[in-house]
Amino acid sequence: MRQTITFLFFTVFTLVLSAQTATIQGGSSYGTIQEAVDASTDGDVILITGVHTESISVSKSITLRGTDPTIDIIQAAASALSDGSGTRVVSLSRPTTEVLNITIENLGIRYGNAPGTDNGGGIDADKITGLLTLKNLIIKDNHTGKNGGGLSLAGTNANIIECTIQNNSSTLDGGGIILAPNNGAGVDSAVNIKQSLIDSNSGRNGGGLYVNGNNGFGNDFTIAVDIENSTVSNNTAFSASGGNGGGAIFCTSFPLTSNTSTGNTTLNLVQATFYNNYHAALAKAGLQFAGTALTNFSAYNSIVVSADDVNTKALNFANTNTTNVVNCILGGLNAAPALLDDVAKNNLKGKTATFAGLTGVLTSEGGSTQVLAIAESSAADDFCSAATGITIPTVDQRGYAREGFNDAGAFEFGGTLGLSDEMYKNNFVRIFPNPAQDFVKISGVNSVNSVRVYSILGTLEKVIDNQIEFNVADLSSGIHMMVIETNGLKTVKRIIKK
Repeated sequence: MRQTITFLFFTVFTLVLSAQTATIQGGSSYGTIQEAVDASTDGDVILITGVHTESISVSKSITLRGTDPTIDIIQAAASALSDGSGTRVVSLSRPTTEVLNITIENLGIRYGNAPGTDNGGGIDADKITGLLTLKNLIIKDNHTGKNGGGLSLAGTNANIIECTIQNNSSTLDGGGIILAPNNGAGVDSAVNIKQSLIDSNSGRNGGGLYVNGNNGFGNDFTIAVDIENSTVSNNTAFSASGGNGGGAIFCTSFPLTSNTSTGNTTLNLVQATFYNNYHAALAKAGLQFAGTALTNFSAYNSIVVSADDVNTKALNFANTNTTNVVNCILGGLNAAPALLDDVAKNNLKGKTATFAGLTGVLTSEGGSTQVLAIAESSAADDFCSAATGITIPTVDQRGYAREGFNDAGAFEFGGTLGLSDEMYKNNFVRIFPNPAQDFVKISGVNSVNSVRVYSILGTLEKVIDNQIEFNVADLSSGIHMMVIETNGLKTVKRIIKK
C-alpha cells in the first residue's frame, strides 16, 4: 500500500494522503528521516518539515518532499566545514540491478563534508537507471575531498529542475556537479538541467560542472547533458595555469567501446547564460573540452561570456564536434569553428557581458532561482531571430512566458507569468523575507486576490485582500500558515514570524 510518511512540527492542513502518518517531535513514530526511509516501500512519499541534522541513504523508489527549501532542510552537520572530515548528506543507490525512480523536491541540502574516498558532498546518486528527479532544491555549502562538491551522478538518468547549486566545493573535480556514465549501470545516461542556477562553486577542474566520459569505467555507454534555461555563473576552477581548467564546465570524452570513432559525451546548451567563470589560465576560464575523443557540442539562443574581458575565454571549441550554434552571443573564444560565421545562424562573437545586456548581479525576479537579468533594448533583447530546427522552450528560467523573438540567454525581459495549478505545485509562489519581522511580500504572481493567515491551531488570524505586500507585525512569534488565492487558484505557504 502506498503511504505518505509526514515529518511535521505542526498540523494545520490535511497533508496526509493515506492512513499512516508520523511526526518528528512530540510523540513521533519515526525519530529520524532515515527511520522513515527504512520503514517505507516503493511509491511512498516522505514529507519533511524543518531542519534535520543527519545523513541519509535511500535504495527505494520513493519521494522525499519538503514545502520550502529555505526552511525545510537536510544537513549533514550543524555548520559548514570543508576539510573532508564528515559525511555527505544524501546517498542514493540501487540494490543489485533494480531500476529505481527517486524524487527529491522542495528541500535544502547543505553542510555535507565528505572525505577523499567519496564523490558527492551534498548528494551522491549511483546507478539510478530509472529516473532521479531533483526539483526545487537548494544544494549549498557542501564539500567533498573527492569529486562533485554539491552533486555526483554516476550511471544515472536525472532531471534537475529549478535547483540552486551554489557555494559548493571539491578537492578534486566538479565543484558544483560531476556527471559520468558507468558501465555497471548498463545504460546510457541522460541528464537534463532546466531552470536552474549553478553559481559560485569551486573545484580543481570544472568549477561549476565536470562531465567525465569515465574512460575504462563508463565508455561502454554514453552520457548526454542538456542545459536549458539555466545560469552558470561565478564558478572557479582552481588548478594551476597548467591544469585542465574549465571554470564553468570541464568535459572529457572517450571513444565509445562499440564505435571507437565516436565520443561518448554530448553537451547541449539551449537558452543558457554563462557569465564570469574563472581559471588562472584565462584561456581556460569558461567551457573546456578534453579527452581522446571529441565531445558532441551544440548551443542555441544562449549567452556565453566572461564578464567584460574578451581575453578571458568564455568557450574553447577545441576537442569538440560542434554540430550547431545558432542565435548565440559569445565572448572570447578559442578554436572557433567556421559555422559561427554563417550569417544565417545569427551568432555574435568577441562580445562582452555589457554588450549582451547582462546586469552582472544575480537577482530574484520570480520563479524558484535567481537570474542574471538583461537590460531592455540590449543586444540580447529579442535577439533570437534565426530558425534553430529544434524545439525551443516557451518559458524562461523563472517560468515566465517568452514573447516575440526570444531573448538570448536564460532570462526573458518583459516575460509574463501565466498561472496554472501546476505552477502552484511547483512553488512559483513565494513569501519573502521568511522568517519575517514586519512586512512580507509575495513573489511569482502579478496580483493576489486574498491571503488568509492561520495560527498553528487552525484559527483564522488575518485576511488581506488585493495586496502583494502587507504587514505581519501584529502576528505572534512562531509558525503561521498562509492560504494565497489568485484567479481561483490556491496555494498554502508557511511563514515564521520573528
